[in-house]
Amino acid sequence: MKAMLIGALLAAAAAATPAQDVSARLDASHDSDGFDEQQATLAWTGAAGWGLKAGALHYSAPGWTADGRLLAATYRHKVSGALVEASAGMAKIGTHVHAVGVLDVLRPVAAASSLGVSAERNVVDSRLGIDAGLTFNSLALVADHAFNERFNVGLAGGSSWFSDDNRRPFLRTRWNFSFNEKFGLNAYLKTRSYRDSMPNRAEYFSPERLNETSLGLSSRLIAAQRVVLSAAIDAGRQHTETDAKPIWSYSLGVSSLRNASLRWSLVLQAANTGPLVSRAGDYRYTSLVGQVSFPF
Repeated sequence: MKAMLIGALLAAAAAATPAQDVSARLDASHDSDGFDEQQATLAWTGAAGWGLKAGALHYSAPGWTADGRLLAATYRHKVSGALVEASAGMAKIGTHVHAVGVLDVLRPVAAASSLGVSAERNVVDSRLGIDAGLTFNSLALVADHAFNERFNVGLAGGSSWFSDDNRRPFLRTRWNFSFNEKFGLNAYLKTRSYRDSMPNRAEYFSPERLNETSLGLSSRLIAAQRVVLSAAIDAGRQHTETDAKPIWSYSLGVSSLRNASLRWSLVLQAANTGPLVSRAGDYRYTSLVGQVSFPF
């Protein structure tokens, strides 16, 4: 699932967008329940921003596997600080065929403020969710405001509608303070809240209500004028109607410089919550994402 993170949108908007490129991406994840997911995609983007993406999907758990295919049209456009990224297509997983897509729009509305929309339609990527053919639609308004050169706040608020008739209104915020530009050091506070209209679904974690708050540190710097190194670590607390547990996450990344002729990146992430299986405690979720892009 795509996480609707304002910071990721802003980073994408700030990056130079090549006229045309061919890219390949590999996503792999594993959790402590034994659920594994791999996605390999190949994409082409033309000079006008339109493109195509095709991929192979594989899911597995003890005694169970499911394979899939993805084909989607894509669009990417950036002008005057505004960013539009979209994809729409079909995914066949097991015996189910789903319409899937993503839309992210972010544009500046003032010198220090940006507003946008983020929408997604995707599958519920758990073993029971895949077998049942469950999907969700999500729509959120996103905003970011820089109060000064060091402090900015981003938020995403909206709702997700699951095909099992569960509705999940949500709000995410991120409060970021930059205190060392040389090493790209930032301190941040992030929150997440949602409610499920039909809680305790078997296919995915769905408490009646969930509230999370975490404090973290992140860094992003250029090493030896050759690569970009990034890292983040945070910890906090998750509260549901039945309990309260500690949560944590970290990420490590290395990538090429933005103006490199060959762009690549590799990011490792780990947490004790997952995209949909958000319960804390003994649960563990680890993912690795690698991408390479050939601009021309």
